Amino acid sequence: MDVKDLKIFQAVAQHGNFSKAAVQLNYVQSNITNRMNKLEADLKTTLFHRNNRGVILTSEGTLLLEYTERILNLFKEATEAMGNSDVPSGQLAIGATDITTAVRLPPVLAMYHQQYPEVQLSLKTGSTEELVHEVLTYKLDAAFITDAIHHPKISYEPLIEEQLVFVADKSHPPITAINDLQNRTILVFRSGCTYRAKLEQWLREEGVFPVKKMEFGTIEGMLGCVKAGLGVALVSKCIADQLAENGQINCYPVPMQQHHVTTVFIKRQDVPTSNALKKFLEATKKSFE
Repeated sequence: MDVKDLKIFQAVAQHGNFSKAAVQLNYVQSNITNRMNKLEADLKTTLFHRNNRGVILTSEGTLLLEYTERILNLFKEATEAMGNSDVPSGQLAIGATDITTAVRLPPVLAMYHQQYPEVQLSLKTGSTEELVHEVLTYKLDAAFITDAIHHPKISYEPLIEEQLVFVADKSHPPITAINDLQNRTILVFRSGCTYRAKLEQWLREEGVFPVKKMEFGTIEGMLGCVKAGLGVALVSKCIADQLAENGQINCYPVPMQQHHVTTVFIKRQDVPTSNALKKFLEATKKSFE
């Protein structure tokens, strides 16, 4: 078993299919099949349940995948550490919520790319729940989420507090209390979003039942529907202020106990901070000041 075998095994596990893994790795399928058969023989265990549609990991395969992700991540770190420590290089995978990506990250990304062009930086957006999972499974080096998370394998650093407000189109009746959302339509992000969880918990506690809930995958789509008069959304004040200045929406304050979320930077505790990630966090803090 070598690193190449583990990379092949990881690709097969991710795709659930030998042929798709072969396409990704630019190998012929027979080579993929032979190497996985040999890996199973070397380990004296069955890693995959095979069927007509592809493969599914066995319990032993699931365990090996956990070790594989850790081993490949350490291999990547070791390779990067052998380079010039003064000049960040290599790959850096960052995750962020849609709102953080839209509002806070553009100047960070521009500054970082200009200063450290040797780093191959990638950005993935998602809900807080999705991003935590991606960090835990070594798919992201770090991520921006909303509100602190207490997990034994994750370290976190609060960066900035965001104030929350309700936004609605200009013709919507004023929102002076949470009860004003009774029998209204609320617009939310997909499941796993902190903003959505906060709003839904608040509505339950107050016994308020909106007539409809519309779910969106992007902040642009949700705000577009707010402007069109489809419903009310809970968003950060910095986004709302930009739209309010253009006369596109009205903003309404949120009570103190519900009025903020904190943007938090997370990474796995057992993964050393690479120079590329260290410089990225420095650029982030400078931009967030």
